[in-house]
Amino acid sequence: MADPGLPEKVARSVVRGLEEDLRRGGDGRPGGWAVEVSRETLPLTGDGTIPLFDHAPRLLEEHGWDVVVYLTDLPRVHEDEPLLLEVGLEQRAALVCLPAMGADLFRRKMRRLTDVLVDAVAAADARRPTEAELRRALGRGTVRRTGPGDGDDVVRAVLPGALNRLRLLAGMVHSNRPGRLVRALSSCVAAATATGAFGIFYASIWNLSDGLSPLRLLGISAMVVAALSTWLIVHNGLWNRLHGSSRPWRAGLDNASTVLTVGLSVALMYLLLWAVLFVIALAVVDADYLAGQLGHGINLFDYGHLTWLAASLGTMAGALGSNFDDDEAIREATYSKREHQRRLLADD
Repeated sequence: MADPGLPEKVARSVVRGLEEDLRRGGDGRPGGWAVEVSRETLPLTGDGTIPLFDHAPRLLEEHGWDVVVYLTDLPRVHEDEPLLLEVGLEQRAALVCLPAMGADLFRRKMRRLTDVLVDAVAAADARRPTEAELRRALGRGTVRRTGPGDGDDVVRAVLPGALNRLRLLAGMVHSNRPGRLVRALSSCVAAATATGAFGIFYASIWNLSDGLSPLRLLGISAMVVAALSTWLIVHNGLWNRLHGSSRPWRAGLDNASTVLTVGLSVALMYLLLWAVLFVIALAVVDADYLAGQLGHGINLFDYGHLTWLAASLGTMAGALGSNFDDDEAIREATYSKREHQRRLLADD
């Protein structure tokens, strides 16, 4: 079972290989295992968690399943460390938090990890997956298993250490899929394109770009991308203001994922804008006329310099256009569906 978006894509990509692994590791009979993927979204609790084990008996009965493994892109923490998974032995259910895996080799890790979970939970006497099995599945040795605790029959696995927090950050940004935000910034993109194209017609822009070094142009690009990213975060209320949080690093992680997601989206918009303006410049500005204005022979690099500066000017104008984009649509496009729901709960 998987949340819509990246979790569902990962689930569907590992189905065939997972069936083969389970048949080799189980009773060995063809058809002994069948893996189905169901796109479903369980409601979040008030504290922003997924109550899979409360729903597991119903899910198993409705689908006729022996085991349910739920993939979600909701980042979770347990004992102040990134939570990888929760396993309910009695419920024959497991919940896997994809962001904790980082952003690399997603599908390979998920296939091995699901194989381990099903092998443990589906056994005649359900057992806890060992730390060694989890380490082999993830390809690294920083997994700690916790639980069950008092009144809690759920086994959890966390990924301790600063490096795993960075992996969680990378996984959160990956789950957010930064490119989606560009589609929500239609007015911003329109204003940036119009302003950049307008700048191409001005000889003063040609001469100014010709006199700037690539390093100077790169600095201008970084400045305008940072400025527009900051404006989008502040104007649309994307900054996490968790005052008095017992986990300040968690609030910092939320904000870091926001900055990276928005920054990558704006950088992608900038590159697309540059490509469009480059084509416009080649089509509109005659090479001989441009050479006469600049006083030297020109090549494609001169057109590149011209559109480089024009793209920077257009990106700055995009901040004005973003005022006409829908704030809620921007927030939804910035985060994965589950992360957006969690932040709405936190705001309430």
